[in-house]
Amino acid sequence: MASLLDKLPSIIVLGVLVGIFVTLQSQGKTARLRLWTTAWILVFVHFLMQLFSPLQGGFKNFFYLVIFSSLQLASIFFIASLTPFLEDRKKTWTLVLMISLPVMVFEAGFSYDWQLRPLDVVCLACIFYGPAIFITSFRRRFTYESLTWMPVVVVVGTWSIYEAWNHNPSVGFVSLLTVGFAMPSLLFCTRMRRWSPGVIASAGGFLLWGAFVPLSKMASAHFPEVQISSALWDTPKVFVALGMILTLLEDKSAGLEAANLRERRLNEQMQKFASITSRLLTGTEVNSLCHDIAEAITETTNFCRTAIVLGSDGKGFYLAGHSGLSPETVAHLQKHCTHLRAEHLNSDIDDIRRVGGRLGQNSYLLKQEEAQKYCPMHDAATFPPNAYWQSGYELVVPLQSTRGAAVGWIFLDDPRDLAKITADEMSKIELLGGDLAVTISNTSLHRQLVRAEKLAAIGQLVAGVAHELNNPLASIVGYSELLGDEITAGPSRQKLDKLSREAQRMRRIIENLLRFARQNNLEKKSANLEALLQDVLALREYQIRKLEVDIVLDIEAGLPMVALDEDQFKQILLNLLNNSIDAMEHLSRKRIYVEAARHGERVVMRFEDSGPGFADVNRAFDPFYTTKPVGKGTGLGLSICYGIIKEHGGDIHAINVNPSGARIVMELPVYSSAPAAIATAS
Repeated sequence: MASLLDKLPSIIVLGVLVGIFVTLQSQGKTARLRLWTTAWILVFVHFLMQLFSPLQGGFKNFFYLVIFSSLQLASIFFIASLTPFLEDRKKTWTLVLMISLPVMVFEAGFSYDWQLRPLDVVCLACIFYGPAIFITSFRRRFTYESLTWMPVVVVVGTWSIYEAWNHNPSVGFVSLLTVGFAMPSLLFCTRMRRWSPGVIASAGGFLLWGAFVPLSKMASAHFPEVQISSALWDTPKVFVALGMILTLLEDKSAGLEAANLRERRLNEQMQKFASITSRLLTGTEVNSLCHDIAEAITETTNFCRTAIVLGSDGKGFYLAGHSGLSPETVAHLQKHCTHLRAEHLNSDIDDIRRVGGRLGQNSYLLKQEEAQKYCPMHDAATFPPNAYWQSGYELVVPLQSTRGAAVGWIFLDDPRDLAKITADEMSKIELLGGDLAVTISNTSLHRQLVRAEKLAAIGQLVAGVAHELNNPLASIVGYSELLGDEITAGPSRQKLDKLSREAQRMRRIIENLLRFARQNNLEKKSANLEALLQDVLALREYQIRKLEVDIVLDIEAGLPMVALDEDQFKQILLNLLNNSIDAMEHLSRKRIYVEAARHGERVVMRFEDSGPGFADVNRAFDPFYTTKPVGKGTGLGLSICYGIIKEHGGDIHAINVNPSGARIVMELPVYSSAPAAIATAS
């Protein structure tokens, strides 16, 4: 009865603690909490079986087996809950079974006193050497933690095996209990990595728990007359349990604090992004906002470095905004952008989507070799081996409007937390990038609308003026020809010839005005761009040879036919050729480069010269805007080209080339019925 009363408080306390752990499982199930709950149930079984174990009889050995093995198994579950591979269920349960099975066999032999030395040796070898071999097999490198416990376990195991072979298995029994409960003390400190009350109580309790068996053996051997209450030996267990509960509460509190911090950061991010979006919607200049966008991304997201690269009409590629980049990286990117071709923007984005690893709805992870092609940010940061990110990687968010118009990219790298490179993290950046792309696309459409309205208004004006000028000009030309028949020589004849030449020039100007204003019905048919280009070059062959202009043609083999009006397209090519020759007239190096290639369902032609470039590239297609000397240009050439290309369903862009030169890029749709047309013609 006295024994029952002595053990009853410990049984009640343990029962309450087990109830607490079971209740905690209903609040949040984790792998560690499940293992802890299982271990405390085994400890409770250990104490409960002690309470009812018979002192003699056939069941005495069975009760000893349950008492000893439940305590040993509890220590195994405690150890398994503190391994670095806890979340890997397969590895965790492999370790548990690897130790539990030989422990059960060894405890059975110890409880029933089988006296089978080889069996004891094999079991102890599996228990003490097996975990070290198992962990080393997949980690393949030693950590400070493993170098601390492995030598101790191997030495203690070797000693236990030696004693078991000498018919003393009790040393192995004591060693298993000592190592089994002392080892979680070390693991608790290394796994939690904090000196909180919960961790200190748990680690200290495990250390005392592991020391219980050897200290009790020493006390009974050296001080047999001293009677120590069993409740004193149960104190470490209570410390461990309370420490574990404190640790769980600390983790819960830390989780709530981290969630609150994430919520605050998310609110801050949403406020900043919403502010930028509202400024975009109010019509603020996009380029002035790109730096703010880049800074907002680096301040409120997981990435420390951001670059926004845009490609727009008339500017090619340029670094519109950046944050977290060194001046050297900024200069390198600005130089790199000049080598990218704006006309290939859509195809480049298609390439990124093909080779990049998709992370979110519209974000792609590029490895170093792909990232260097588009945005070499030269990240010098190093990262530990992981499944998310390596040095040189970059995340790219293509900027594409809802209508499919591509305008550029947002590049991100140097993540703060590798585990947060997720689709959820990227979703906000993608939304902001979508707003930016739509705004840029709308701005471009607005510019085109304004230009179209301006061209239409000027067209109506010049049509009326040209018709009014044509009648008196016809009289001037006619009478000058009549006077030319009467005056054959002398100063008067010279003046008359000059008058006639100027009148003819005026007639050509008026014809250009009428052509600019007139809406013609196009005669579209399949045409060979290379053949048209050769025809135009033949017209100016003498001038090209006289001025020593170097013409370089790069026409893709098998270039498909395009749908266009041949006469009007020859006029475009002639205008471009004349502009380039005039621009390079006084230069020593004269070079014209013409490239044509297929990109998807369009043929892209690039016409580039080595001249000084456009004085104002944004006004290149404006009517009557010219930088040529007075009397040498009307300013209508590129405006007419613009109108013809648009009527053909194509696009045309003007770009200044660094360090000098002008580039005109034309895109025309592929003629869908080209094969049938060719067959008919042949």
